[in-house]
Amino acid sequence: MFFRCAFAVLILLPVASAADTTPFMSRMTLVAAAVESATDHIGSGWCGRGMLSILKNAGLGKGLAGGDGQDWELILNRAGWKPVRCSSPQRAPLGSVLVYLGDARVGKRPRGTPGGNYGHVEMVALGTGGQRLYVSDNPRVAPGGTVPDNFTGRAWISPGRSLWSTPAVGEDIESILQERKRMALQHFRRNGQQVVTLSPGIGQ
Repeated sequence: MFFRCAFAVLILLPVASAADTTPFMSRMTLVAAAVESATDHIGSGWCGRGMLSILKNAGLGKGLAGGDGQDWELILNRAGWKPVRCSSPQRAPLGSVLVYLGDARVGKRPRGTPGGNYGHVEMVALGTGGQRLYVSDNPRVAPGGTVPDNFTGRAWISPGRSLWSTPAVGEDIESILQERKRMALQHFRRNGQQVVTLSPGIGQ
């Protein structure tokens, strides 16, 4: 089981540090998103409104509409964004959008916060000093707002920016892993790299 989980991370994000080295937006756009999140006067708790403003100003607003944080997977899907399975927000690619469900949708007792009631949405951006930030209504160092435990397990990539063929929500995990394994091995052969150099033991 450990091997399968470790390999899934390698496949979905080509190397363990892919979240830091493979942004899906320019550094300038990522920093601008964090600056806007801190200065756009959108109040705390209005993550959906903040997310829409950030993406529109980044030139990525085509087909997007407003909505509560927990509704953003449907909003992004309708606009042609693609999901990549992601084990944790900290491993999500820079420039991707992350969604967290409200407590009621995951069968929990509501915790009485805006996130607990309506979920949360955020983009993985960069601070002016190069630090990783999670932005929407406010820039945050930690992901998830008040509901980090309600992460959907997917990072959403804007149309035309995915490095890997991405799975549809609900696809069978075993078939996805096999396809990613095949794609990864082809990628490393083309580039003259070896899987074992990235993660000792995987090729054994």
